[in-house]
Amino acid sequence: METLNPSHYPATRAATVAANYINYKLGSPHRLFELQPVTQASRQSIAGVGRKYHLVFSIKDSLNDGAAVTCTAEVLYHTNGQNAAPEVSFIPDSSLEKDTQDRDEEFYNTMNSLKEPLVAQDIPDKFGNVAPEMMPILHLALVACGYVKWQNSTEGTLYSMAVIQSVKQLKREDAALELHYVMLIHEMVSQEMIPWQLDILWDPTEGLKIIQQVRLPHKAT
Repeated sequence: METLNPSHYPATRAATVAANYINYKLGSPHRLFELQPVTQASRQSIAGVGRKYHLVFSIKDSLNDGAAVTCTAEVLYHTNGQNAAPEVSFIPDSSLEKDTQDRDEEFYNTMNSLKEPLVAQDIPDKFGNVAPEMMPILHLALVACGYVKWQNSTEGTLYSMAVIQSVKQLKREDAALELHYVMLIHEMVSQEMIPWQLDILWDPTEGLKIIQQVRLPHKAT
């Protein structure tokens, strides 16, 4: 087992993968987790499998009041040509749940009562502004991007911010809210802003389901 400096890139990149996974699993239009500093980190090489990071860090719900919660997590990056997402497990030292059910249901009902399905672009706009009614749309996109970032991470990547280029709602006969996003996701190592198509289903009871995620080609300029 190799002890790592918790503030250096190997530890912080692995912790970011874990935080993205936590957002995907537990986030909502009114719950979004931010990674706080890593306090402990180590790494072990597993022959024929990959490298596993053992981490201690805190995360904080950036949309709700409350103290940061310490998490113990493991992130396993597969090697030897295995094209697989990192395996992530985490244990918080207290509950990460927050009662956002009423606000989530209000947003869900509002979206389903629109006379015309939602169509919007550029969230935030070029000045960094987001209309109040678009905040849950943005938060849900960021939660869904947690899935994209987790699935596509390697030891050599660090996915950061994401913005919505476009979002389109599709009306359905069942209970789910269906949204089709085109996102720009920043990969900080290469400094690429990568376009991704991300199609999701969500409702307050069943949570988030990813229909598909597709890395798109850059448009010619």
